[in-house]
Amino acid sequence: MESFLGEVAADLYARYGEELSRRAVLFPSRRARLFFTDALARIARRPMWQPSWTTIDELMSEISGLRTGDRLRLITELYGIYSEYHAEPFDKFYFWGDMLLSDFDTIDKYRIDAAMLFRNIEEIREIEADISYLTPAQLRIVAFWSSLGAEADLSEEKRRFLAIWRTLGPVYRRFRERLSELGIAYGGMVQRAAADRLRSGEFAFATPRRFVVAGFNALSECEKELFRFLSSAAETDFYWDYDSYYKDDPEQEAGMFVRENVVRFPPRAELSHDGMSRPKELTSVAAVSNAVQCKYVATILRGLAAGGRLGKETAVVLTDENLLLPLLCAMPPEVGPVNVTMGYPLRASLAYTFVERLVELQARRRTKGADCTFYHADVTGLLAHPYVAGCDAELTRRLQEEIMRERRISVEASWLGRNDLLRLVFSPAAGWRALSAWLSEVVAAVVRIPCPDDDARRRTEFLAVIAGEIARLGNSLDECGIEPAPEVYASLLRRHLQTLRIPYEGEPLEGVQVMGILETRNLDFENVVILSMNDDNFPGNRMAQASFIPYNLRAAYSLPTPEHHEGVYAYYFYRLVQRARRVWMLYCAHADDKSTGEPSRYIYQLGYESGFPLRRIEVGVDVNLAETAPIEVRKDDGVMRRLERFTDPGSKATLSPTAFFRYVACPLRFYFHSVARLDAGDEISEEVDAPMFGTILHAAVQRLYAPIEGEAHPGGTLRALIRTGEVAAAVEAAIGEHYLKDPKATAADYTGNLVLVKDIVVRYLRGGVMPYDAAHDGFRVEGLERRVDYGFDFATAGGPRRMKFSGIADRIDRLDDGSLRVVDYKTGSPHLEFAGIGSLFRGEGRQRLSNIVQTLLYAMMLYRSEGSDATPALYYVRAMNRPDYSPLLDDRELSLRGARYSLYAERFEELVRETLAEMYDPAVPFRQCVDADTCRYCDFNVICKRG
Repeated sequence: MESFLGEVAADLYARYGEELSRRAVLFPSRRARLFFTDALARIARRPMWQPSWTTIDELMSEISGLRTGDRLRLITELYGIYSEYHAEPFDKFYFWGDMLLSDFDTIDKYRIDAAMLFRNIEEIREIEADISYLTPAQLRIVAFWSSLGAEADLSEEKRRFLAIWRTLGPVYRRFRERLSELGIAYGGMVQRAAADRLRSGEFAFATPRRFVVAGFNALSECEKELFRFLSSAAETDFYWDYDSYYKDDPEQEAGMFVRENVVRFPPRAELSHDGMSRPKELTSVAAVSNAVQCKYVATILRGLAAGGRLGKETAVVLTDENLLLPLLCAMPPEVGPVNVTMGYPLRASLAYTFVERLVELQARRRTKGADCTFYHADVTGLLAHPYVAGCDAELTRRLQEEIMRERRISVEASWLGRNDLLRLVFSPAAGWRALSAWLSEVVAAVVRIPCPDDDARRRTEFLAVIAGEIARLGNSLDECGIEPAPEVYASLLRRHLQTLRIPYEGEPLEGVQVMGILETRNLDFENVVILSMNDDNFPGNRMAQASFIPYNLRAAYSLPTPEHHEGVYAYYFYRLVQRARRVWMLYCAHADDKSTGEPSRYIYQLGYESGFPLRRIEVGVDVNLAETAPIEVRKDDGVMRRLERFTDPGSKATLSPTAFFRYVACPLRFYFHSVARLDAGDEISEEVDAPMFGTILHAAVQRLYAPIEGEAHPGGTLRALIRTGEVAAAVEAAIGEHYLKDPKATAADYTGNLVLVKDIVVRYLRGGVMPYDAAHDGFRVEGLERRVDYGFDFATAGGPRRMKFSGIADRIDRLDDGSLRVVDYKTGSPHLEFAGIGSLFRGEGRQRLSNIVQTLLYAMMLYRSEGSDATPALYYVRAMNRPDYSPLLDDRELSLRGARYSLYAERFEELVRETLAEMYDPAVPFRQCVDADTCRYCDFNVICKRG
């Protein structure tokens, strides 16, 4: 079947021949020009001059004498007017300003009396007194105002709406006056000025003009005025692209505008309009996800490609642009070349992420004396970014490792500036002009860095677009005299860059055509695949929240409404289907918070009304739920050699109580950490995480208790310390040393939740640990953060061995009776009860309590190395303010609390020997633990597929 553009080309060539080059052709899209030229070339079969091309906007500008201004400039000028009536920051206004500009644009394109539309609510009685000029539809205005109710009873939102509404008339008028002074306009203002000139007879073409107007659908009042002028003042041929199926049926919304257009502007020649009466293969595909939609497109195209090479007769139409990248990734190679007309979203590019990183870097910058510091996450993110790493990969990697190793939360600019690019990137930019200039300099510097040939052009193109937009935004702000804060400027730049698309390069008349729904206007395809045909997306309701003008007023003044939108999209759909032979309509049947999972109403309409059989397919995903085999690591010679370093007298390696418990909880975890020595992937927490919180508390306690080391009955000293500022000073010193990595840091340098962390630690010490020790001061501190070592003998199948246990005990006290107490500070939830010594080694996952096992190991080492009995004590700091708190272990099996180590020595050491013998038995592999709860916080749970 011949395409619409092919029929238009044939009729025009038959009518005018090569004289067609003297006519100007208007199409609703630029893409149609290429396909029209291709059709004309096939008909003419000889070289000829193309017709000239024009657009509605070009004609309107010619007639009005106005030029369209840059949208950023227009919004900034609108803000200048708006701020005379309302106090609102520019970044918050930007969204509303864009909406207002669209409303003003629509008002002018439809030639609405803005003064009447924006009439104050106080003048409703005046409207009611004289309604002779209102149509019945316009009377619905009163219904709108009455729905608001009495102003005294309005909510804050309605009051805000009314306050803005009452000023829209003056804002509209003043805005147009300001643009007229500047000699610029928005699109609707241009069209209205042109339509007014045409209606008043002030404009006429200087020389005879000839036009071809083809393929339009919904027309604004200004466009109708232009077409009326062209039909009478110039020789104009009109061609309308429609099918009798929906044009002749008044119930079909797809023909809503065509029916009027054909009457107003009769076509010069009748083309074929019977495409919907010809055979078609229609298929509805319900997919379980958007990704499956894209994969099924590949299946469809493979089937088509089996019959021969695919070309421009096949189109894949995206109603949701977010599926472009997954679709391109799913395209099979046998399909051949693909022509993309939609453009690549800039926000998905490396160039955009680079600018995002730069903006965040400056947003969290801090001044420190003559230097400035940057937040570690921003610094490491930029150092890892390909655009920065490309300047010196070894240097940037080394800087990242050093930041992680030293846990630098704030990184000095002077420390980072190791080469020209790094000095430029990590330099302060205060004020929006300085930020704009700095961004431009950094972008220019990155462009100059050599990179692989396949990336150089893409990088340069994307960064050039960004550099241009940075300059445009700066110029717009300068011209309007607006002085935004740096964070406001950054927000504006982000919002603007996120809307940009970079056009793909390709041969538009070759290969499968991948396009959006708007690009399909006037184009016909034999095979059509439409994605995302969910009803809430296609047609959707794109105007529901995009206007200050309520629905009732839009309907009363014949402005575009959701019904208008549905009519436009119904036309797009049926026009695309009418000449196609095969149509696949895919949608995601999965319902979530963004979609109902319902197919588009157009799928239902085709099934019930078209008379064509509609094949329905459901596409899912095969999920294999086969159990994952347990992971085991055999103890070969290499593994045994690495294990032996813990028992080799010549080796410096020792086994800590923490590492020993890793084996008790999960032998495989012990293998990963202590034998294979895998790096768990160190990172600097965005906030103070649990391990760092514990480190700060331990360091603060050590500072506070160091002066009382050796002092008997230190209760008085502790009570005196509580009343001073020493506790807060010790906590600040611990934060500066261990978290900020800056011993000179003060509370003024704190960000995030650091102030809260400090207050919590101070409260734990002042309200819990120190008052408890002061009230139970029958001890003297013998050691703080003291290393404890002990060689533990055990037997293996290969002979006797001695395990070199070693660890750092938080605190060791000498009690009044001469025995020792080993104190371990804990910041988690209290776990002092246990179901006997055996459960700590052989019980279920939750019965194996690391804190108790580790404390008993320290008590064992002291008991055996110093010959003094020891009492394990766990100071759970968050619970020590309770009057009944006790740090002593509670053995539920023996119904005994506070037992000394000697009571458990025999059984405990027997279990330790059995555990070590198993650890060194070559016949017993390192096995994955059975209880998955143990894996929840394991660094290696992803390897085990339990993460």
